[in-house]
Amino acid sequence: MGENDKEAPRIFALSDVHVDSALNRAWMNSLSESDFQRDVLILAGDVSDRVDRLERTLSDLGRRFASVFFVPGNHELWVRRAGPPRGSLGKFEQVLDICDRLEVRTRPGRVGNGEGVWIVPLFSWYLKPEEGPDSLYTPKAGEDETLSMWSDDHFVRWPQTARPAAEFFLGVNERNISRKYRAPIISFSHFLPRRELIFGIPAPLRWGKSPGDPHPAFNFSRVAGCRGLDAQIRRLGSTIHIYGHQHRNRFREIDGVTYVSHCLGYPRERENGHIRGLDRGPRLIWDAGGPEKSRGESGE
Repeated sequence: MGENDKEAPRIFALSDVHVDSALNRAWMNSLSESDFQRDVLILAGDVSDRVDRLERTLSDLGRRFASVFFVPGNHELWVRRAGPPRGSLGKFEQVLDICDRLEVRTRPGRVGNGEGVWIVPLFSWYLKPEEGPDSLYTPKAGEDETLSMWSDDHFVRWPQTARPAAEFFLGVNERNISRKYRAPIISFSHFLPRRELIFGIPAPLRWGKSPGDPHPAFNFSRVAGCRGLDAQIRRLGSTIHIYGHQHRNRFREIDGVTYVSHCLGYPRERENGHIRGLDRGPRLIWDAGGPEKSRGESGE
């Protein structure tokens, strides 16, 4: 290891911290205030729909890490009561303004020595099956097609100019996708870019009822992500892509791209073993100028 490698920042990944939970707030507060001072955190969405808690959490992470990159998840864009003008699109702009004020990075940035590595945030949303062929939908026996339990259908409000939201955000990304990056690229989004990532290994061809399924009527694949996101990842030439949303941790290479999900999720999901691998905090994905190797998937 050279002298420059000793000073190169490590890059960590985390998502879905849901600090509305007191146990999750305690987990976040337990993160060291000294161990990560030269390091970078990629936070792939779902902190809180409450602006005060989002701002406090981002500020706290900014004290712990040299740099924090962030994209909002679906929870950040919930609108309760009157909400901002233009609904969830107005909330999205409000979140970006908070990030700018706190110097939390929502635009591409290069970190490290020499050429370093580029970190490219990708804004995203899911495409429902009725909205287009790039949905990640996979049929599930006994599913509730109305998604009556899905909170987004109650709290997310898109103006006509931002529908379908998945296509809107892909369009927002285009300016950064078309740039030339002269270093390795780590991209990240909140939503999933590929259908295979929904499932453990091996991926089933169809969903079915399972005794371990806590919500047998809910088909997550209806609201998982969109294939257009993966097309952008591959146009970028990403080495690693970080994502969240599904509350299952993954570390999987597919056709030359390593996909990483490292979610805190909800306390009950950690208690029942659906989410594992959080003992050491955020997941290290890049160290001493190169990608961290997989220790196997966690949470499968």
